Amino acid sequence: MNAPLPPLSKLIKIPGIASPVQSETISHFEGFGNYSRLFFLGKSAPVVVSQTLKLFELQLPNFLRVSKSHLVNPQHIISLDSLKGRSNQLTLSNEVFVPVSRRRIDGIRTQLSVQGVH
Repeated sequence: MNAPLPPLSKLIKIPGIASPVQSETISHFEGFGNYSRLFFLGKSAPVVVSQTLKLFELQLPNFLRVSKSHLVNPQHIISLDSLKGRSNQLTLSNEVFVPVSRRRIDGIRTQLSVQGVH
């Protein structure tokens, strides 16, 4: 029997931000070392926090880890595109392109096909 999926929208506490944030307002995360950049919809500049992507990945199980340094909100994925060679990228609703690692592409394609993204 399959376990029920966690809710898509969730309030999460982010270090450095006073009030909890709705997960649906986050388009994606970009990790670098022990820090992460949070990209919110409608905001031009990311928020930098001293928390790793791994901790956000544990807090937000519906988000997709598409590479070592990117965690993406599946609600904001428009398409998965193949580029020249063997590289792939996601196009997000805020017109941002996020690279997908070759090692994770098969799992990402499977998860996106279940959600109806092409």
